Amino acid sequence: MLRGRERELAALDALLERIRGGMSEVVVLRGEAGIGKTALLDAVAARAPEKLRVSGVEAEAEFPFAALHRLLIAYAKDLDGLPEAQREALSVAFGLADGPAPDRFLVSLAVLSLLAAVAARGPVLCCVDDIQWLDRESLNVLAFVARRVHAEGIGLVFTVRTGTADVAVLDGLPEIVVEGLPPADALDLLGSVVSGAVDPKVAARIVSATRGNPLAITDLSGTLTGNQLAGALLLPEPLPIGSRLEAHYLAQVRRFATATQRWLLVAAAEPQGDLGYVTSAAAELGVTPEAADEAERARLVTLGPAVRFRHPLVRSAVYGGATSTERRRVHQALAAATTRSADADRRAWHRASAALQPDEDVAADLVSAAGRAAGRGGYAARATFLARAAELTPDERDRAGRLLAAAEAALTSGGPTQADALLTAIDADLLSSTGQGTRLMLRARTTMALGGERGMATVATTCVAAYQAFRAGDPEQARTALFDALDYGLRAEHLTEGADLRRVAEVSVAREGRGETVTDLLLDGFGTSIVDGYAAGAPILRRATAALAGGDVADADMLSHFTPGITACTRFWEDRVRERILHRAAGVARRTGALQLLEMALYSTALHETALGRLDAADELLLEVAELRSAVAGTPYMWEVYRSAEQVGWRAPQDARERIERAEQAGAWLGMGAAVGIAVIGRIVLELGQGNFAAAAVVAGELVGRDYVGSYTRVLPDLVEAAAYADDRDRAASALALLTERATISGTPWALGLLDRSRALLAPAGEAEPLFLSAIKTLGETAAVGDTARAYLLYGEWLRRQRRRKDAREALRAALTGFEDMGAPAFAERARLELQAAGETARRRDADSAGDLTTQEAAIAALARDGLTNPEIAERLFVSTSTVDYHLRKVFRKLGIASRRELGRVL
Repeated sequence: MLRGRERELAALDALLERIRGGMSEVVVLRGEAGIGKTALLDAVAARAPEKLRVSGVEAEAEFPFAALHRLLIAYAKDLDGLPEAQREALSVAFGLADGPAPDRFLVSLAVLSLLAAVAARGPVLCCVDDIQWLDRESLNVLAFVARRVHAEGIGLVFTVRTGTADVAVLDGLPEIVVEGLPPADALDLLGSVVSGAVDPKVAARIVSATRGNPLAITDLSGTLTGNQLAGALLLPEPLPIGSRLEAHYLAQVRRFATATQRWLLVAAAEPQGDLGYVTSAAAELGVTPEAADEAERARLVTLGPAVRFRHPLVRSAVYGGATSTERRRVHQALAAATTRSADADRRAWHRASAALQPDEDVAADLVSAAGRAAGRGGYAARATFLARAAELTPDERDRAGRLLAAAEAALTSGGPTQADALLTAIDADLLSSTGQGTRLMLRARTTMALGGERGMATVATTCVAAYQAFRAGDPEQARTALFDALDYGLRAEHLTEGADLRRVAEVSVAREGRGETVTDLLLDGFGTSIVDGYAAGAPILRRATAALAGGDVADADMLSHFTPGITACTRFWEDRVRERILHRAAGVARRTGALQLLEMALYSTALHETALGRLDAADELLLEVAELRSAVAGTPYMWEVYRSAEQVGWRAPQDARERIERAEQAGAWLGMGAAVGIAVIGRIVLELGQGNFAAAAVVAGELVGRDYVGSYTRVLPDLVEAAAYADDRDRAASALALLTERATISGTPWALGLLDRSRALLAPAGEAEPLFLSAIKTLGETAAVGDTARAYLLYGEWLRRQRRRKDAREALRAALTGFEDMGAPAFAERARLELQAAGETARRRDADSAGDLTTQEAAIAALARDGLTNPEIAERLFVSTSTVDYHLRKVFRKLGIASRRELGRVL
């Protein structure tokens, strides 16, 4: 038992009990150096039935997946049981197989699956010490896994030093702050590590000064003389504790013989403490193996197959206390000693650390190491290698090119802040025109990834500038840059700063080398629509969407083109084509592990379902989106945007207005005009449902009025309805004229049904009824159940005004049933009040028990209801099959059912 650590040990024992019971638990032990985090890790590991353990090594932090490899390599045999894509990704990351560089999220999913497979044989505890010194790839993967485990029997215990930067990925995980020992226990520890008498005042002074830090107490007591401990001599000032512990260790090291100090420096500079390399490098410097004896007797190091320092602070003190000349000499010796081909990257890093001035040979060695890192998906390491290579590159143009490549690697690894710094360090005048275009495109992507205030608003302008830079030297990249300007411009909409969509359109229609690729078709279609009008661009955009839906587009193009594609479909009420595009995009994203694009595809599918009125399907998709968002993380503003304000408008909860306003504000802050537009549509739907027609007319009119792209064509029927009911005939007629033109060009049943419904609202009494009936028939043959229910409602309201109460009741009953089936309470109440005015009272439906399910339970239950197996659900939601099984059992208990077959009855 560790004295004074009862609270921490109780929490860790509870964690062990939970994983023995089949649940998964995560905890981060956070505290200052020497506070006892590793001792706690030792204690919990000693109690665990099966354990994996790894410690971060500062000198190893640049080598991709190094810590993860050490943690899991013993279970390489279990790779065969993983899904093929995951097996291949993890095998490449670990250097066990050749193949394309794996997506970082796919590697994360593979590690989750692997740990779940190990835990299926019995509970397993993963202990990760000094996580602040893990390579970034391993850190990101373990943080991902920590957020996805639930019911596998996996325990994850991390330790991290207080105040350490670059571990933000751990934020939000359960945490125990490890503080100093209580005074009584600290005094007991002091008494146990000194052999003579200790004056009580001196003991109290030591305990107070060290704030109960066990390492400080132990090591400080070893440096004090018997007279100082007995109170006969004053204690040194200041005492070597806290941030001064490193200085204390360095002072101890400097009392050793020169050969011992040099041997320790070699050991500190060798990333894995490889004793063979340390011995060879020390010999290169004229130091014999016996030089280690003095440090070993002082218990600063332990020798085995590898050198282990007493504490990471000892290693830091040795390395940091050496002069730059001494460090370079040691790295040069280690470079010569590091001869195994598998350690080529380590050798390159030693050579770079030994370099005093630019050296192209050394820089080229680092570039080669960067290429090997990228081949394993280690883009964070690639960025570091390339950044150091740039520092050592004599030619300034080559240096700029390597910084550019480093920035691209940093961005790919999920490090936009590092990418931003590297891009800022580049002198753009040193780049070719193609290089300048690449820099601008990376700047655009970095701005997007950082998610800062109004970041999206500037991206389209940056992409247009990239297009101009690429034009002469690289037409293909120029076209891609212009397409990205279109894509980002459609997302920023009216908030775009600089080159807005009109400018993008003008450049698009004037560009050279136009073809029939899906990129060209989208550029030409949107460009023509904006420059020459809705009708002119329609046939081109329809060819583009048909190509995306048809299955002949490559996976990469599918993922990069689906958002403008579905925007085009929305303009024409092309629900079936849009659905096929979204299905394809989500399938590709799942298969390739592109989680962020999958999140976007699922969110877009939820919007599609909402527009049709299939609100339950949209809710289920939004649950999946929430699961993904928790996996890939995001800013609070992105969380607000992805909650779907339009869905809120239909569901009309009590706090609907506040939620819609938050979504609108978040979209505006991000510079995402499209997100603002969705929030505005949510407000329009809410106002219409609650009968606030004048307010809805004003909001819808403003949205349509600023839409020169045609993205909000679908709002025109809402505007006609709101303006007609608000007795604003001029505004209603103007909206109807525009709707007539666009719905006729579209020609889809959905568009034509909405057109008839809107015409009926403004038609003379003798002409309205056939239009209402045509709208109901046409819309009833589509998937747009929301618009069908609204057609019945409008028809019923019209019939009541015509004093045809019996006929009105029939139409209003159909509307009420439709809205209640949808789960649209505001519209249902509107229909119910109309029905009451027509002479019939309708009771409200009772809420169902499915509302008692948690977010994750509801998502799993919905997928199980749809026939997916547990492994298929696990892949969809990026959890383990054990978690799926656990939640399904809870779902069955809550819903009072006994099998999956019954889910269709209750959901």
